[in-house]
Amino acid sequence: MKTLHRQFIIRLLIISVVAYAALYFISTRLLAVELPLLVMVTLLFAINSLAFIIITNTKEKKPRGFVYSYMTVSLGRLIICSAYVFTYALTHRQGARTFALTFFALYFLYTIIEVRAIYAFFKAGS
Repeated sequence: MKTLHRQFIIRLLIISVVAYAALYFISTRLLAVELPLLVMVTLLFAINSLAFIIITNTKEKKPRGFVYSYMTVSLGRLIICSAYVFTYALTHRQGARTFALTFFALYFLYTIIEVRAIYAFFKAGS
C-alpha cells in the first residue's frame, strides 16, 4: 500500500472514530434514538477509502481516465448509499427521517474529506 493511501486511511479512520463518538453521544443522550451508527460509519469509511485508492491510481493515465474513474466511483457510491438508506427507511419507518439526515450529514463529511485529499494529491503532483 502506498504511503499516501495509508496516510489517507489513517486520517479517515481517526475522523470516523471521532464522528462515531460524537454521533453516539448525540443520538443516545440528546435525541434518545437508536441508529446503526457503526454500520453507517463503517460503510462510508470503506467506500471512501476504496474510492480514494481507485481515483488516485488513475493519475498516471490520461485526464479522460481520471474523469471516468471519478464519475464511476461517484455513481457507485451514490447507488450503494441510496440502496442502504432506502432499505433502512423501508424496514424502520419510525426513525427513517433521523437516520436519513444523519447519514446525509456523514456522507457530506466524508465527501468533503475525500475531495480535499484528492485535490491535495493532484496539486502536489503538478
